[in-house]
Amino acid sequence: MDTRKSSSPLSGSPLLLLAFSFAAGIAVSSWFSWGIWFSVAAAVTAALLAYILANRTPATVFIVIAFVFAGAFAYQADRSSISEDRIRTIYDNKAIASGDPVEIEGVVSGGLESASEGFSIVIQTDTLLHRGDTREVSGKVRLFLLIKTPEAAKDFARLTISPGSRLRVFCRLMRDDGFRNPGVLPRTTILEWQGIDATASVKSPLLIEKLAEPQGLAVMSSVFEIREGLIQRFRSLFSPQVAGVMSAALLGNDNYLDKQTADAFREGGTFHILVISGMHVTFIGGVAVLIVGWFTDRRWIRFIIVCSFLWIYTIAVGAESPVVRACLMFTVLFFSHVIYRDRSLANALGLCGLVLLVLRPADLFTPSFQLTFVSVMAIVIVSFPLIATLRCIGTWTPTQSEPFPANVPRWLSRFCETLYWNEHKWQVEASRNIWKAGLFKKPITWLNPYQPLRKGTVFLLEGVLISTIVQIAMLPLTVHYFHRATPIGILLNLWTGFFIAVEAFTSLLAIAVASFSKTLAAPLAALTELVHRMMMSFPAQRDDLGWLSFRVPVYGGFEGWLYLAYFAAIGFVCLAAFAWDPFRLSKSNFEKIFRFRNLAFAGTAAVSLAAVIVLHPFSSPRPDGRLHVEFLDVGQGDSAFITFPNGETMLIDGGGRANFNKDNDDGFEPDSPSIGETVVSEFLWERGYSRIDHLVATHAHADHIQGLADTARNFKIGRAWFGLLPTDDEDGERLMTVLRRYEIPIVTTVRPQRLEIGGVVIDILNPPLIGAENWEENDRSLVMRITYGNCTFLFTGDIEGLAEKEITGLDTDLRADVVKVPHHGSRTSSSQALVDRTMPQFAVFPVGRDSMFGHPHAEVVERWKAAGANVLTTGEGGTISFSTDGNGLAVEYFVRNR
Repeated sequence: MDTRKSSSPLSGSPLLLLAFSFAAGIAVSSWFSWGIWFSVAAAVTAALLAYILANRTPATVFIVIAFVFAGAFAYQADRSSISEDRIRTIYDNKAIASGDPVEIEGVVSGGLESASEGFSIVIQTDTLLHRGDTREVSGKVRLFLLIKTPEAAKDFARLTISPGSRLRVFCRLMRDDGFRNPGVLPRTTILEWQGIDATASVKSPLLIEKLAEPQGLAVMSSVFEIREGLIQRFRSLFSPQVAGVMSAALLGNDNYLDKQTADAFREGGTFHILVISGMHVTFIGGVAVLIVGWFTDRRWIRFIIVCSFLWIYTIAVGAESPVVRACLMFTVLFFSHVIYRDRSLANALGLCGLVLLVLRPADLFTPSFQLTFVSVMAIVIVSFPLIATLRCIGTWTPTQSEPFPANVPRWLSRFCETLYWNEHKWQVEASRNIWKAGLFKKPITWLNPYQPLRKGTVFLLEGVLISTIVQIAMLPLTVHYFHRATPIGILLNLWTGFFIAVEAFTSLLAIAVASFSKTLAAPLAALTELVHRMMMSFPAQRDDLGWLSFRVPVYGGFEGWLYLAYFAAIGFVCLAAFAWDPFRLSKSNFEKIFRFRNLAFAGTAAVSLAAVIVLHPFSSPRPDGRLHVEFLDVGQGDSAFITFPNGETMLIDGGGRANFNKDNDDGFEPDSPSIGETVVSEFLWERGYSRIDHLVATHAHADHIQGLADTARNFKIGRAWFGLLPTDDEDGERLMTVLRRYEIPIVTTVRPQRLEIGGVVIDILNPPLIGAENWEENDRSLVMRITYGNCTFLFTGDIEGLAEKEITGLDTDLRADVVKVPHHGSRTSSSQALVDRTMPQFAVFPVGRDSMFGHPHAEVVERWKAAGANVLTTGEGGTISFSTDGNGLAVEYFVRNR
């Protein structure tokens, strides 16, 4: 690999510089809008100036400016092109309420994607009927068809839905922000990233009418059928764990991943291996090139066959942006090989970036785009050139262009010679020269070039180097999007990548053999299972990795500038690595910038900023002497976060959802988002916390306790509070398992106990010390009255009539400024006696906007209103935040225009 470097690292890759300029214009335009026509005029003016000043230094500056404004124009034009008839526009403008029944018509886009309980399809809609009003619309809708019975399966099969089928569907389109809390990613943002306008769940195939058969060729239908057939063969031949991994990693369907396996990949920082991405496309394309090369050496024929196959595969697995990007990159590089041009990975990356951003400018703000390009840039700009230079150091021989060895420390030259020097090759080459030269190489003795171990060691060390560079480059993004730092990922990516490649080969071979003999396929299936167990046996594939993998909060508004500073420092070091040429006798002006003093400063800054990002010493809020109480929007569930005046924190319940699939005979638990991970933890990370001093479980019902298990895994916990320990409850036992694993102290709190935290008094009103053992779980709820100065909060869990009667019969003051209404406003709670005894200023109903149980009930709401309380619901206001200094009470809502 040639090590010649130009005077400027990016002068040989102009398209990458232009892609950066275009992206900068998109970013700036998203913050400051100066109008489409101004962007056009500025871009044209800068381009004309560049043309006039051609072959002069300022021309480059004006070209960059032209592309900046071109990017701004592209983003503004893309935003303004969203028409009034788009489904997203109709729902965002409240012309139709999310969840209203509608009838839509459209054409199936792509294939059906199977799941354990049904199928997912995407429809390109063109007609919508709502309350008798028919309108022409546009936009994509993703439907999930529930198939729970054999009769439903037969009804669905009779529809014979395939790509291009025209359907009429009766459904309730959903387009809302889901759980509305600080730090929680809005659902509408996720849908926008996916190019989807709305979603719906169709409970019966009878609500679908097929209007027309697909028009045109049935090639794509066959492709999707083959993909679905492979998925079902994976499921029939292998365990659910292996079938889920292979369906995700090879075919892009992650609906069959089990939660335990998926969590293990996340914990080790290798979950990206289960998502079809550039690595998969590159590997598959490389194998395809190798196979086609056995039959023909004509470059154009190989290019057409391989790229056609690769693009069909890209479409078959859903044509998601990461796959399209990778396929485009592979096509560009392969094409440059076909036309005998020197391949420039950086230039190809720039071309891909320009093409993709021109087509979809808003993709710049998606995690997928950012992660893909940062990782590829780390490989292209740093890893490959650095490895090429190290190889040249290790294989150096005198030439006219490089008469002297590399100007590097002796230890580095010896190390490189140990890895790359080939004495036999040198002897053969020297014998052909008319001149003689003696080279004295001193490779490290334990690993000389003739040992078979050498190639494996070189492969491993280069892999570790690339993995390390990529991990360093992506650190801010992995912290921001996944709240995770995974040092173990450097090694685990190599381990998992190797075994998953072997597992893919053996599983596909087993499926091929099983097509004519299941007996002969059995040993291959057993080998696949063994490979999978070996992959998962690595010590890092466990729940508790300590400092090898841990969760990280963010810095809020300061975070962006912190990350930009980190990227600037790392970028300087990366450019130095790219420009490094140890064989150059004299340094260019550009290379002089990277003198040792500047590099030491940039490296120190990068390490310091990385420590601030990962160790987050300044992320959590400083104590302000006030009591803060925040009721989170967790849908049909409870969760409240308290910050005491001295800075200590308390989480009361963690939300959750009822599990309606406990009858799974195979024990398979799908990898679905949990409230504790995606809502409660995200809220706490956004607040900057990595520790919760007091974790409180009021009682053992899923909508209260389920999210606490994930929270206890993600955060350091001081101690856990229970009223009565959960018994014979799956979610309660899961939480207890986590608490025992991390040796978290468990405190049982019962009446009459009084505690004090930072000047705040906590009185336990329920359950009683004796007599509640046989009560129903709701009445066993922990009830706390929290008092700071003259302000009081009452937390009631899900108590019902029995516990309410017990509490209202106590000879104690029950008045409260804020009452967390018991049992989400159910008719079985909020007795008149409780309302009269508490007389709150605010009554908070923790309930979703669309409760499956009809909460809160109208008569209960009226009862609290009649007592003079301001009624608030988390479903309408999102997070409801109270703050007090012990005298006045302030309240804020996350959704201000509720």
